[in-house]
Amino acid sequence: MGDSTFSGGWIFAFLIIAVIFGWGGAGVGGNANVAAYATMADVNAAINNQSTQQALGAIQLSSANNNYETSRLISDQNMTMLQQQNSNLINAIQGFNQVSSNIANGFSNVSAQIADLGYRMENCCCGIKTMMLENRLQDAQIALNNQNARIVAAEQSQYLLSQLGSFVPTTAAV
Repeated sequence: MGDSTFSGGWIFAFLIIAVIFGWGGAGVGGNANVAAYATMADVNAAINNQSTQQALGAIQLSSANNNYETSRLISDQNMTMLQQQNSNLINAIQGFNQVSSNIANGFSNVSAQIADLGYRMENCCCGIKTMMLENRLQDAQIALNNQNARIVAAEQSQYLLSQLGSFVPTTAAV
């Protein structure tokens, strides 16, 4: 650390000023008691105490910085986890939406195919009914033509018989 007014160097200046001007009126030319002067052990104890206080302050500052950095790392980690969770949630929702869309499209396709099948069945049934009616009509026309042919044959037979007159069969030899 650089030497500034609040670092360890100011203690020496304070001690020198205190020794020169006296502590409580007993300066360099005063009649002060020798016990009032700071001894080398007192100065060393003050320096050691000051160094210890500075070291403790540095440790305290370092601890505070470490706590701050740790809280920042935890906060950043929480933010990253929340972002990942949001991303996963969005992906899951999009996946469910896609599945729902696929299901809807599938049912739409099935509905269209069912409607088409109904249309085809209707056409098939109409075709079958029409064919059956045509077959019945054809059978009726054949029966009518056969009946007309019998009637014509019977009328022709009647006409021929009427033209021949009365015919009486004889009992001839058998």
